[in-house]
Amino acid sequence: MNIKKIYKIIIKKIKSFFIDENGGSFVEYALLLGFGLFIFFIIFSIISNILNWTIGLSQDFFNLFTLQG
Repeated sequence: MNIKKIYKIIIKKIKSFFIDENGGSFVEYALLLGFGLFIFFIIFSIISNILNWTIGLSQDFFNLFTLQG
């Protein structure tokens, strides 16, 4: 077998997998999982930035009292 035939067979199997009912379902679940993880990491980064901001504010607040003493 030459490389062209192997390539065509692989492409044919991939196409049949995505056209098949189960393959489309797997792709759909993978996309939903990826989107869910993407949203989770966005929310996690926003919350961690808010926490870092509040820590910075509290440190600035306590530094006001230490500078006067």
